[in-house]
Amino acid sequence: MFILGGTSTGSLAGVTATLKEWPSLGGLSIASRPVPGRGGRIFGGATQEATEFTFDVIIEGSSVVEVESRRDNFVGLIDPSRGPRVMRVEMDTLWQWDDVIVSDQIEWDRLAWERGTGFMLRADVSFETVGEPHAREATPQSQTFTTTYSYTLSLGNTSAYPTVEFPSGALATVNVGGFSVVVSETPTGLTNVLDYENFEFYQRNGSGVRVRSLVPYMSHFRRAVLTQGVAATISAVGAPAGTRRIYPNARRI
Repeated sequence: MFILGGTSTGSLAGVTATLKEWPSLGGLSIASRPVPGRGGRIFGGATQEATEFTFDVIIEGSSVVEVESRRDNFVGLIDPSRGPRVMRVEMDTLWQWDDVIVSDQIEWDRLAWERGTGFMLRADVSFETVGEPHAREATPQSQTFTTTYSYTLSLGNTSAYPTVEFPSGALATVNVGGFSVVVSETPTGLTNVLDYENFEFYQRNGSGVRVRSLVPYMSHFRRAVLTQGVAATISAVGAPAGTRRIYPNARRI
């Protein structure tokens, strides 16, 4: 089963979709170069360009017309002309891949095609991420605190880029483990948001509307990172009293 753009294959009559292939590092690319005179290679970097999913899809019905109608409903769900959409895989509905689209032509085979025994079509249906390839929590958890908070990343299977929120006003030093950034004095009565997952830095009012960029107030734009299994102390030293919040933004690759 999968959920694409909010619609589950489990809601489509006569359709069974079973995850068949799920590469953990689809589109992996390694950059390296030889070491002159010594042998071996120097590691330069690695990127993951895509995550891929292949499902075994079976469509069945009591007549040819019914099977064709159900096939058309399924194809309508995954139609690439609708653009990339969010996908959740199998029963793992706490995680989602953003910007997923069907990636290959579908060839339907007839498993059964006889009155009295039923009518069934089968095909491999492949999808690929066209945005960032990692999965995020469908509803990111958050933790609130008033002074400092110790957090150890345990969800997901890779490092994560957190979001930190704190009251606006006086100059504040935001700490995430060994990382720190200074946010100079800002207009009061708002919430400062440092979103290192999406690399967006802004002030938000009480209605949740963005009202101002924080970029001119920040001392640098290096990225805060949470590492699996490593405790990190989170704080916003100097910020006015009030609730602070961290979204760990756990990920999977």
